[in-house]
Amino acid sequence: MNLPLILENLKDSIMKFNALPNNWRINKRKAKIPVWFFVVCLLLLILVAPIIPAALSTQVSQIPFAQCRRVQSGDPRSPTNPDIPYIISPRKTLLLTDKPKLRWNQVLGVKIYDVSIQKGDSVLWQTKANTNQIVYPGEPRLKPGVEYLLIVKADNGRFSTDEKPNARGFRLLSKEDTQIIKTAITQLNNQKVPDKVKALQSAFLYIGADLKSEAIETLEALTTGDMKETSVYRKLGDLYWQSGVNVLAETHYLKAHKQAITHKDIVQQAQIAETLGNLYVALDDQKASIDWLTQARDSYKTLGNTQRVQELNEQIELLKTDQSPA
Repeated sequence: MNLPLILENLKDSIMKFNALPNNWRINKRKAKIPVWFFVVCLLLLILVAPIIPAALSTQVSQIPFAQCRRVQSGDPRSPTNPDIPYIISPRKTLLLTDKPKLRWNQVLGVKIYDVSIQKGDSVLWQTKANTNQIVYPGEPRLKPGVEYLLIVKADNGRFSTDEKPNARGFRLLSKEDTQIIKTAITQLNNQKVPDKVKALQSAFLYIGADLKSEAIETLEALTTGDMKETSVYRKLGDLYWQSGVNVLAETHYLKAHKQAITHKDIVQQAQIAETLGNLYVALDDQKASIDWLTQARDSYKTLGNTQRVQELNEQIELLKTDQSPA
């Protein structure tokens, strides 16, 4: 058995996944890819045939954020009202921890929030908070496979459920899959590589297992330090869009585009501008959509990608037609 050749083929296969559109990802339920299989592939790729050198100069773009199907983006209308304490996390996600960080929109002028977790029609737990995030204490214990919903009421009388449509809830990962992920994280952390690299690898693992909240928390911790990488901001934009928090998706895509300009990365400029254009289509902001798709088209023109230029020209013309008065 030629193990190096097998690993190289595996590496090539996973890198091909990275070439798929950015709004694709692994989902073990629909794609029928078991978590254990994904984890084994990842560990083989990283631990046996590493693609990330130990040098601190490692570029985030070398991390193959695996993506295998179109994700469900957030509803075009949701969430945009700053007076609503809409849920930021956890929403539309699986969770690894049974003591998750609970986050919601900080409403200007609000001093007290009533926070509760519901299981079906029953209130499982409730408390009060004077900030826009708290950690669930772990009691009553959350159970794997059960759908939970975080609900927040601000002292201005507005509820997180005023968001239309309401945020979807969260579930704990199964015990078996939890053990697999934790074992994999331990293996990754035992590597003699910088902590930043370990964090990126862990985020990749979380994304593959549909642990969006953990992935977001891991990547945001990197951006609060000195890591201002285009790919990290871009992936945060993807994760927030998948979660339905379109306001934060927009924020991170804009940061990613700014970084791409700083680094003179025309490929990422084109791709991120196109993503922003599509985001604004979903948000029903045709003017912004046309502006960003035009930027994307011009970047693709610079790259000599005539096919994308033609496709974007057609999309822009359709948007302009829809914008015209009847």
